[in-house]
Amino acid sequence: MGFSSYDKNSYRESKRRRKQAMRQSETGYIKPYRRSKKPLIILICAAVLCVAAAVLLWQPFAPKHAESEAAVRLTAAERLRQVNRANPMEAEEVPALTQFEQVQVHPVVAAALEKMCAAAAERGVTLTVLSGYVSYEEQQKLYEQNLAEYLKKKGFTPVRAQAAAQAVVPEAGSSEAQTGLYVEFDLTNARAKEYVERECINYGFIQRYPEHKQDKTHINFRANGYRYVGIEDAGKMRAFDMCLEEYDDYIRSQSK
Repeated sequence: MGFSSYDKNSYRESKRRRKQAMRQSETGYIKPYRRSKKPLIILICAAVLCVAAAVLLWQPFAPKHAESEAAVRLTAAERLRQVNRANPMEAEEVPALTQFEQVQVHPVVAAALEKMCAAAAERGVTLTVLSGYVSYEEQQKLYEQNLAEYLKKKGFTPVRAQAAAQAVVPEAGSSEAQTGLYVEFDLTNARAKEYVERECINYGFIQRYPEHKQDKTHINFRANGYRYVGIEDAGKMRAFDMCLEEYDDYIRSQSK
């Protein structure tokens, strides 16, 4: 027959008391009675478990102030990717995005724009970003609206209207706005226009559709349209007087 819980405790207590009596007879000193540390250890373990559980439960709801390093990093291929009718983006392709002022852009672009705008402000120049990322569906709506305008014009056949519309507002999948790397600035102010044109490469931007490169880009000149390609490549493209299409051909020829 086993001991009851009460009997076990009584036995342990009497055993401790006998040991104390033996020490007293041998040393003349009674060692102070110390309570078992088990309750304290149990409490500490319970507290640790509670904290760990709270952290795990909070993580899914914790605000993400910044994208992970892997999410915001761009490879050379991503930075220099051309998006046009020959190299379209699929409808399901959506880049990493973050908010910058009133538009959405890739986090890398947001960081570059923040530095660029801050530097401009120090010189008394205010930069405003008018547009950034455009979704596949939104781009198709813009294209169809533009196409409808051309179809109304006298002398525009459907084929001619499509070509004209595509050169102004590319159809869905053909627009670099879908990459999150393309932005358009408000350059109605002369100082803002001069600053962006001069300083853009120092922050990784190039004018995406220059006036004298329409035969390469197949897009009409757009003075306020800028594309992020990275500081090093932006500097080279200006030095070589190349648009993205030409620079891509140059990179390919160098790798052969």
